[in-house]
Amino acid sequence: MSKLFGILIVILVCTSAAADENDFRCLKSIGVKTPLRLQFVFQTDKPDAGYVIYQNGSRPIAVKMIKEREVRRVKGGGPSEIEAHWEEITSDDTGGKYVVVSQSARINEFRYIRKKDGKLFKFEEDVEAWTEKKCEWNKK
Repeated sequence: MSKLFGILIVILVCTSAAADENDFRCLKSIGVKTPLRLQFVFQTDKPDAGYVIYQNGSRPIAVKMIKEREVRRVKGGGPSEIEAHWEEITSDDTGGKYVVVSQSARINEFRYIRKKDGKLFKFEEDVEAWTEKKCEWNKK
């Protein structure tokens, strides 16, 4: 039953990815010997849903926003700084959590907390990998 649930999630993620253009960010981990690279996709039609694609990953991982709060209000009516918590949706409940601090389209902080051991990974935007359609990490 759990394998069927996992397959269903992948189909739903892939179908929604093909159905419309989504907002995404290319990110790479910092402070580690071999950086992790990922594409974090925010679904435009469902603001609390998205998915993550890791470089060399086998499939997209569905994510769901579980909490959002205003961190800092900007004087003069500018966009507030928002902290959003996203949880990976996995059939075996092994997924981790992403914490994204953003202000409008700018990501100020991006962290991943691995569930199995609580290890924290910090990321920064990988602007060199960005293309109009997706992240491309093997560009020359």
